[in-house]
Amino acid sequence: MPKVSIIVTAYDIERYIAECLGCITRQTLEDIEIIVVDDGSGDSTPQIIRDFAARDARIRPILLPTNSIGGVATAANAGMEVATGDFIGFADGDDRYAPEMFETLWRAATEADADLAMSRYMLLDEADGSLKEPAETERWSPYPRATTLDLTPATRREILRFISVPWRKLYRRDLVERAGLRFPVGDFFFEDNPFHWMAVIEAERIALVPERLCEHRVARAGQTMATVDERLLRIFRHHDIIRDWLDGAGYLDEYRADLLQWVAGQLSWVSMRAQGGIRRALFDVLVPVIAQYGDEHLADFAAVNGQGRSTQMLRALKARDFAGFGKAAGWDAKAPGRRPSLLRHGLYHLRHSGLRQTAAMTKRVIVNRLGLRRQAALRTDLSNEDLMLAMVLLQRELHEIRAELAALRREVPVSYPAMRRMKI
Repeated sequence: MPKVSIIVTAYDIERYIAECLGCITRQTLEDIEIIVVDDGSGDSTPQIIRDFAARDARIRPILLPTNSIGGVATAANAGMEVATGDFIGFADGDDRYAPEMFETLWRAATEADADLAMSRYMLLDEADGSLKEPAETERWSPYPRATTLDLTPATRREILRFISVPWRKLYRRDLVERAGLRFPVGDFFFEDNPFHWMAVIEAERIALVPERLCEHRVARAGQTMATVDERLLRIFRHHDIIRDWLDGAGYLDEYRADLLQWVAGQLSWVSMRAQGGIRRALFDVLVPVIAQYGDEHLADFAAVNGQGRSTQMLRALKARDFAGFGKAAGWDAKAPGRRPSLLRHGLYHLRHSGLRQTAAMTKRVIVNRLGLRRQAALRTDLSNEDLMLAMVLLQRELHEIRAELAALRREVPVSYPAMRRMKI
């Protein structure tokens, strides 16, 4: 029986699969089995997998004849059905993995007698090859060194708020079998969310490894995370999957507030990307979700999170108020065909999120929306001057900024007097 079964999932990634399999076959932990599941690729991915299998007896290819509706979930589940290792790990077939990754996770898990081991990772931008930290970076601040946590309701809540991706974790086989862990299969994306909830809540101990051991490719054509149409809304289908599982396992009362927190987190992310008719679709998808929560649940959420954007959006959804929802989201209701005013959006966040978070958001907008490359010269430290520069650059047309700024001067909070003096 191998120490670790590594399940590699693949679909139409002929440009990347060889690099990924090279990373996996060169792992310093040699006692592994490598299960490579191709989900009916139409390119040369299956042949590349066969070629690697012919050279390395540890590779077990599973080549599905057609692409499945379940996508990654179907492929990952197929790998889990045949895995024999003491631990199970996953790898996306277009990502990169440090040669010591699985040995590091395996040692951390075995030494701590943990059900789960989890490392940090980096995002690899396909467009320019740059590396950046994922959104969860601050959550690692309490764990600068390898740490073992006994999972109680309080510590589970901490881990639930990490990004749910499975390919930087190891799962003890006993946990997988005891909890019946499988990815939900359906016509949706982000199936790692229910899997993450089930694993964390059923696990008894987790080993946290602060090393950045893998690079996850983003901005690749055809990738789920690059999706900006109605498919992005399918993430909210997982609310009911998680809720039903929590209810059936007897955990719903204990983790209901955490599930609402999850909805708010996904809503914040999706609403920032929604354009055009997707906005109304987002509202319509979420109304029945939020209807499952009482006013007391929203009040508890506000007590923890404040009266900002997320709380206001949730309240508008509860009231079935689309206009109020759009206003809370920062969308420009007067010009539904246009993207929202970035200046107004920035001022909204300045009032509700504070200077540092607004400046960080604004820099990201400049890079993404204005097509700028992130260079070393772009400082990561944030200051008032950063925010002023970012606000000036938010719109391409200076005359639009002048007109809008004149209308908004009276709205700027007194705590930011420099904004009142800003000349454009």
